[in-house]
Amino acid sequence: MTKLLIIEDDLQQSEMLSDYLSAEHLEIVTCANGSDGLSRIQRESFDAVILDVGLPDMDGFEVCRRVRTFSQLPILMLTARGDEMDRIIGLEIGADDFLPQPCNQRELLARIHAV
Repeated sequence: MTKLLIIEDDLQQSEMLSDYLSAEHLEIVTCANGSDGLSRIQRESFDAVILDVGLPDMDGFEVCRRVRTFSQLPILMLTARGDEMDRIIGLEIGADDFLPQPCNQRELLARIHAV
């Protein structure tokens, strides 16, 4: 079974993603901040990470940078900010894909399978 980590501080968004992806037979683990997410990535094995840019303790860009120092785990970044520069920065620092929020859940699932 594919195991995903969702790092998202918005509880409603996290639950919505988790419910949808669980129904698609994916195992989901959630964290509400970057520090907890990094810790989980270092302790557990995941097939991919869905990473929000706007986190309370450190932004998703910093989480992505830190993950890339020790792992090539696929990272799909999500942001409520639709700024083109955010997408470019995310991809340049090592994200595998970048989607604006809210995103089409079926598209997210397709992109998860693509990475």
